[in-house]
Amino acid sequence: MIHETQVFELLERVGRWKGKPLDLVKRVDLGVEEMGLHLDLSMFPGAEGIVVRHVIPTCIRRRGVEMRLVLQSGETGASDARIDPSLIKAIVRARQWFEQVASGKAQSFAEIARAEGIGRRYVANLIPLAFLAPDIVASILSGTQPVELTTQELTKRVDLPLDWADQRVRLGFD
Repeated sequence: MIHETQVFELLERVGRWKGKPLDLVKRVDLGVEEMGLHLDLSMFPGAEGIVVRHVIPTCIRRRGVEMRLVLQSGETGASDARIDPSLIKAIVRARQWFEQVASGKAQSFAEIARAEGIGRRYVANLIPLAFLAPDIVASILSGTQPVELTTQELTKRVDLPLDWADQRVRLGFD
């Protein structure tokens, strides 16, 4: 047991420590709603035998065909970013292809598909992404979109409404 007067001194030593964070982890308990980290502080003078348990709220969410353990921090910040390059690429392609059709550079989805060497159905599935609400696109670009929002989810499982408010609800932003 460490006395309360020694806590500040111990925290200073831990703060100056240059080792690997995982070297402190003695045990991890995974639960449905939380993850418990047991940190062994014995390597620090005055903390012999001290193990601290830190609990992090979690949940399990489906992301495409996989399941993800999501840390719930209460606030979404830069450290929570999950930038999805394939999702960003899909949105960029959708906007480019829509611009080609709108400007007359391409006459059809089939023409775009032939030029890109892909299927017409793939082009048709991506084009609606050109109409995503600007704040949804900004969230995707910053990596702060809902964890279950994937390219597959947007193109195959979701009938994307044109109304931006409806998009926010359907895609889990509201």
